[in-house]
Amino acid sequence: MPSAEFYLDRFNHHKSLGLSARRAGNFREAKYQVLKAAEYLLRLAQASEGTLKEQRLRHARELVGTARSMPDSADAEGESGGDPEAGRAEAPAPAEGGAKAKGKGKAGDWIVREKPKVKFSDIAGLEEPKKQIRIKMIYPFAHPEKAKKYGVTKGGGILLYGPPGTGKTLMARAVAAELEATFFVVTPSRILSKWVGEAEKNIANLFAEARESGRSIVFIDEIESLLPSRRDQESNVMQRLVPSILAEMDGFSGKAEDRTILFMGATNEPWALDYAAMRPGRFDEKIYIGLPDLPARRQILEMNLENAPLAAGLDLGAVAAKLEGYSGADIAYLVRKVKEELFEDSVEEGADRPMSLEAFDEALKTLKPSVSRENVERFEEFRRKP
Repeated sequence: MPSAEFYLDRFNHHKSLGLSARRAGNFREAKYQVLKAAEYLLRLAQASEGTLKEQRLRHARELVGTARSMPDSADAEGESGGDPEAGRAEAPAPAEGGAKAKGKGKAGDWIVREKPKVKFSDIAGLEEPKKQIRIKMIYPFAHPEKAKKYGVTKGGGILLYGPPGTGKTLMARAVAAELEATFFVVTPSRILSKWVGEAEKNIANLFAEARESGRSIVFIDEIESLLPSRRDQESNVMQRLVPSILAEMDGFSGKAEDRTILFMGATNEPWALDYAAMRPGRFDEKIYIGLPDLPARRQILEMNLENAPLAAGLDLGAVAAKLEGYSGADIAYLVRKVKEELFEDSVEEGADRPMSLEAFDEALKTLKPSVSRENVERFEEFRRKP
């Protein structure tokens, strides 16, 4: 059976070919390559576990929806014939307290707007990123007079980057909750799965609706899919879409007192972003969301083990020490697996077993970190670049 590395390599290969074909206007080839990428991602998901498996399955479904919505030829771009909703990826469910944005001729039902409830205090660790975000985004809104006195402007853009499962999306939701802002959640597949000629209009409508909603945050996950490094090619979607997004980001530079919108992007591949998006005035801050350190790993364990039957003398510090290199999502999944194993034993054997160090050790024999050392080193190298 091929290895997970093989499936990942094939997925990246076909995804890259699909993007190139789409940029060149060769939609028939792009559709084929994107579907092949989805096929290998599904196989990779089957070889994965926990949150990573769920993420890969969701991404594969989105790729299928994107491929199905592509026209069969460049001539079909922008045509209104047929059902523009046909074959698009399944819409994500709104979070608690959230609702789909009402269209009214603007962003429509392809975005999700929320009022998140998660706060910084609900996120383990990441103290330095929290500090950076408070200074850039929260304090200028909370203390406008002081911000004006010191010439600190509110609003703007922040890029959150780091390995999968480290809490980038959770951090963005927490910012919205701390600011009591409306949270606009958009995934690239929701924009690109529409008819190709509508992508730029979708972006413009999204930001227009956000501006009309008062204090708001526009959050785009996997933003490298919408702001990829541009190549010298004519008549392709990204050559039009990237400037459209950059123009919206430039719109943040109006009068400071009038700014009510913030833009946040998240990516697992910051090196794939268009260089023009990285300059000050667009993504003013680039914040690394890395793997949890020892205190954060212990806190994640404590949060996920609340009210769980723990063995007497269980040292969560000792468990946390064994989890170096694991992401927050990995740790949450580990706890869930241990709970399920002990629950199964309790049902079948009739005796309740508490959660012990031995139970964690047994689970760790098969549950390995989802982020490779090589991947972490690549992020560290990117982080060191000026």
